[in-house]
This record gives sequence, structure tokens and C-alpha cells, in this order.
Amino acid sequence: MIDSSDLDLHKLKGVDFIIKNRDKYNIPYIIKGQKGGQGGGIAGFEGHARAFVKVQDGCDNRCAYCKVSIVRGRSRSRSSEEVLRECKVLIGNGYKEIVLTGICLGAYGRDISKDTDLSKLIKELCKIKGDWRLRLSSIEPKDVTDGLILQIKSEEKLCKHLHIPFQSGDDEILKKMTRPYTADDYRGIVNKLREAIPDIAISTDIMVGFPGEKEANFQNTMGFIKEIRPMRLHTFGFSKRPGTPAYNYKDNVSAAIKKKREHTLMDIVKVFTGEFEAMFIGKNATVLIEDKRDKYGFLQGYTDRYIKVSIDGPSSAKSRLLTCQLTLTNQKVYGILLSYSD
Repeated sequence: MIDSSDLDLHKLKGVDFIIKNRDKYNIPYIIKGQKGGQGGGIAGFEGHARAFVKVQDGCDNRCAYCKVSIVRGRSRSRSSEEVLRECKVLIGNGYKEIVLTGICLGAYGRDISKDTDLSKLIKELCKIKGDWRLRLSSIEPKDVTDGLILQIKSEEKLCKHLHIPFQSGDDEILKKMTRPYTADDYRGIVNKLREAIPDIAISTDIMVGFPGEKEANFQNTMGFIKEIRPMRLHTFGFSKRPGTPAYNYKDNVSAAIKKKREHTLMDIVKVFTGEFEAMFIGKNATVLIEDKRDKYGFLQGYTDRYIKVSIDGPSSAKSRLLTCQLTLTNQKVYGILLSYSD
């Protein structure tokens, strides 16, 4: 997919279509020989139990380490009408979970009008009838609004799980990253979420080894993680991206120290994962059964709070939302199917 008129790709061997970036959502229709038009969208995801619907692209933030705003440009949203049509098709085709995605999901609608935002889109989507649920992908801390929190609390179709990329728990490093937050801002968001929804699942991203991150800075991040106790963590080492401000930053951290810090944080969060899962052991939960089995032959699935569950069940259970009683064996969560019939 390309937006540049300077390159002539039609002469390349094996090229059948030249598709501009703005037309990427119409790819299935173009390939099928259809125009797509306003009804364009994705109708299915082969081999997946859930469907991913990208509602927004680009980013207006300027984090020092990130190249997205350079490569993707400013935030742009799809129309709510187009998103609704696509989701209705996917739900009609049997998908039981819709995941809303975007480079900066919480910015949805701001480029369209002052009356369009993510909460309004969620409200309209949740009116679609059927046995299905809605999940949000990663969302920036500033976009976790009071309105969104209320929706997560009250809307049955909306999964009680948020992935919020904090990136660091040290104010000095956050400032160098040009993240518009402090660690206290993050604490306030987490506290507000848990006051409203005590059993909400919160997962996060943490970058280690940002230039200038001393041991004291990392200790602050480690203390922050111990305080907010996320149920899941994605941690990764800083890597230089040409064109970003951080590319030229000095005082780099060695690869060995980055890896050590990654492992340290992951070991800490393993405990929190177990504590969070323990809250639901012995209780019933709705699980979306995935399309694949693990190496031991168990079906795999996830609850709305993104707890991974192993299930001894028939293949006919795949791609369905089923009620399971959760049990724990050898620190692994299993699900016993309740009232299941083919």
C-alpha cells in the first residue's frame, strides 16, 4: 500500500493491484473485483475466534522514542457508520468478540467532529443485538475518561479489561520520553478505575533502558509496578528509531542491563497475575474459546478480563462464548464447561 506518486509499481512483475493507504479497508472487495464503496470493510478473519476492527490510524502525540507520528501522520478516524456496518457483518458471520483497535484508539473521532468520540462509538456498537462482546485494545492514559469508566462498569457487552501503556514509573524518564504524564497521574487513573470496578483487569507496557535510565530510575519504575499491581505486563528494551528525538540521546543503557530489567519486572508481575486469577477461581466466567488447542490437547480461551483458560472440551466448542467454572491446578487456570451442548 502506497501514497507516493513518485514510484511506479505497475511495472513490477507480479503486481496486480496498487492500493492507496486510504483504500486499505476495501482490499477484500478490490481483490474480489468489487468496488467496496461506503459499505467496505472486513468480513472475516480466518483462523481467529475474534475479529479486529481498526477504527483509527495515525497519532498526534510526539513521544521521543516513537516513529508512528512520522510514518503514519496525524490521527484519522473512520466514520462511525462504516465501523458499525463492518461490525454488524462480522457479528452476523459468527464472531463473538470484536476488538476495537487503532494507533491511538482513544483519539477516535476528534478529527471528525466535536460530537464524535470513542464513548459514543462504543454506545452505538453495544446496541447491536446478539451473543457477542466488545474489547478495547491499548488506550492512552489521558483517554481513560470518567465516561469510559462508567461504560466499562455498566455495559454488559464491554470487557472489563484495559491495556494502558505507562512506559515508565519514573518522572524523570517520563519527561525525557516527552510523555505528558507523571507517575502520580498514572496512580490516579488506576485508583479511579479500581474504585469504580474493583475487579477490573489492568495490563500495561513498560519500556526499560531508555537513555539515561539509571538504577534509581528503574527502582522507581519497579516500585510503581509493585504499587499498581497489573495483572499482565509487556516489557521491552528501548531501541533507537531513526528520525525520532531519542535516536540522538546519549547515555545509553547496555543490552545486558535492559534484559535483566525486563526479567526483573516480569518476575514481579507473575505474582500479580496469580493473585488476580485467584479472585475468580471457583466462580463462573464466560470464555471465548479459541480455534486452536495447546500441545496437551486442551482448548484455549480467554475471559472478558483476559484470563487465559484451558478447557477439556470438544472441537465444536471452538469460536463460541461459553460459561465455565474456573479451577486452578499447578498455577494454571482450567475451565469446566457448564450446560454445554453441540
